[in-house]
Amino acid sequence: MEEIIQVGDIVVTSKSFKDDNLKKGDILSFQHGEDKTTFIKRVYGVAGDTLNLLRNYIKIEDLRIPHDSIFEMMVEESDNPDSLGLFSSKKYQKYLVRNLSKKDQLIALSGSENRLVIPEGYFFMVGDNYYESMDSRFWGFISRENIVGKVVFIF
Repeated sequence: MEEIIQVGDIVVTSKSFKDDNLKKGDILSFQHGEDKTTFIKRVYGVAGDTLNLLRNYIKIEDLRIPHDSIFEMMVEESDNPDSLGLFSSKKYQKYLVRNLSKKDQLIALSGSENRLVIPEGYFFMVGDNYYESMDSRFWGFISRENIVGKVVFIF
């Protein structure tokens, strides 16, 4: 069983790792945001993986990642006051790739309407406590350039 990071855990990361050794399930530290805050999240998707964007979850192969909190942001507007709104996977796709280069956006959007392909050099990262985590479901893909290290010990 994979070790889960809990609040208060201490982690040791290694900065000496090879890109080709990074895989799903690895826990990485990376910098994100304007202030380059360091985060620790688990790799859920790697380059070439397809994300299926569904109303209540994202599916990567057999893995389902809930994203109910995003639903509110990605509802299609309607003139009908009785409408509850429909989840817009197209709107969510554009939201997730907004920070990629135009070339990488084209690669990511090359799937069908409800799908995104993770471009080369990017990862889809999710926190172990995904009901409370800010992660790739909100930020989009994490660039290899922002990865600081691979977690090797948790205690």
